[in-house]
Amino acid sequence: MKKNYTLLFVLFTVLISYAQSPTVAWSYSLPDKIDRTGPAIASDGTVYIACSLGDRDAATPPAKPDPNFFAVNVDGTLKWETSISEGDFTKPDNIISSASISSDGSIYTGGQYGRIVFRLNATTGDTIRTKHINTRMRYTAPAFSDNGSVYISGYSKGDKGLRSLSSDLTTENWIFQAGSDFNSTPAVASDGTIYAVSTNGSIYGINADGTEKWNATYGDWAASALAIGTDGTVYLSAKLNNDADGVLKAYDPTDGSEKWSVSLTGANTEQGGPAIAADGTIYLGNKAGTLKAYNAADGTEKWSYTAASNGPIEVVPAIDNDGKIYFGDTNGMFYVLNSDGTEAYTPLSLGDKINSSAAIGADGKIYVGATDAGVGKLYALTTTATSLASGGWPMFGRNSSHTGNEDAVVLSTTKENFIAGLKIYPNPTKNSFYIGTSFNGEKSIQIFDVLGKNVFSKTISGNTKVESLNLRSGIYILKVSENGKSTSSKLIIE
Repeated sequence: MKKNYTLLFVLFTVLISYAQSPTVAWSYSLPDKIDRTGPAIASDGTVYIACSLGDRDAATPPAKPDPNFFAVNVDGTLKWETSISEGDFTKPDNIISSASISSDGSIYTGGQYGRIVFRLNATTGDTIRTKHINTRMRYTAPAFSDNGSVYISGYSKGDKGLRSLSSDLTTENWIFQAGSDFNSTPAVASDGTIYAVSTNGSIYGINADGTEKWNATYGDWAASALAIGTDGTVYLSAKLNNDADGVLKAYDPTDGSEKWSVSLTGANTEQGGPAIAADGTIYLGNKAGTLKAYNAADGTEKWSYTAASNGPIEVVPAIDNDGKIYFGDTNGMFYVLNSDGTEAYTPLSLGDKINSSAAIGADGKIYVGATDAGVGKLYALTTTATSLASGGWPMFGRNSSHTGNEDAVVLSTTKENFIAGLKIYPNPTKNSFYIGTSFNGEKSIQIFDVLGKNVFSKTISGNTKVESLNLRSGIYILKVSENGKSTSSKLIIE
């Protein structure tokens, strides 16, 4: 009898999860629409999101320009707001790109017309520094190298191309393919190679010094985000031709040779981009309103799901730790699928349009931006998810910080956001160590091996002992995040 009750309970749980939509934990309304701007999530759970203002009137000092960039607390309340502005910083810019968060907690973002990169303080929203780059930003997000360099795609106007900036935005290291439009979000491999795609029909492998490693042709036009598989394979979705066919291509990272290519008749894939599950399965939406799953080995189709509203899918899907897939369409519907392509939950209407790639927080909350009747809303949704998938390239920018880096950690190079009073002892150690700080608050602890793989994660409170590491002897990177600040340090295991 007990076995029967257990079976009935499991069946009931499955039926309930399928029959109901994701639960809306909260929503936060923005002044205007959310347009191709995905939420980024800090280590303390703060969510950063921008809106695209229809009226961008210049303010007369001492009045400040209208806010268009927002930090929202984990409970849905406003933490701070600011203006990503243009010109003399009195007029809010049009934002149709996503922000990225570096390892020290700084937020990097920019607008479409101002040609200015902003670096913001995570705690206050104050501008730490700006850099005028004389090119526009759209449909993209900054990516980071392991040494903290910031990679920015630019289109239109003078100095368009892919550029490398120092983390403090004081130095422009190089511009690659100056004079070519780059709309897409770049991806950085574990060996430091940067992959970027231009609207000139070419994808490039770029060395860390800005020289070309290789190039390959893909088709007609792209504003999608790239993804890197666990074996280093580079995946690109794009518009194939003037007939608005789409394409998904896989490239060998060593020389850019094409491993395979899949054409999608009448299903443009120039927006959004692929996500990669832990088992290597590639998920890609298209403008024909279908999400497809592909085998990594040869690009053969595993399954196809047609959106209930037939709305174009112009986002990068997000994958949780159970393998479920999250995405919206431009008719405002939000979907959750199982890894076999069946619906895990009933589709949920969040408004008129979703072209914001979802992000999954450390606690499993699903964050997505939508627009309803001209008003942008940031939604926090609850499902059975408890975290983002730990393997593959499971969302836009690879992780909730949008670092765009195949390595799990980006090392800090600045001291202004270091954690005050941080003590790690003993170091070297065997199986445990203590962490103390001046703030003495809740801390996120992550340990990475020399290849950038996350081998240990834990959240602790106060000054406490971290134990039961079970790590082999060697050198590791310890990342500590507390109160919106992060520090990376060498950890030696004897």
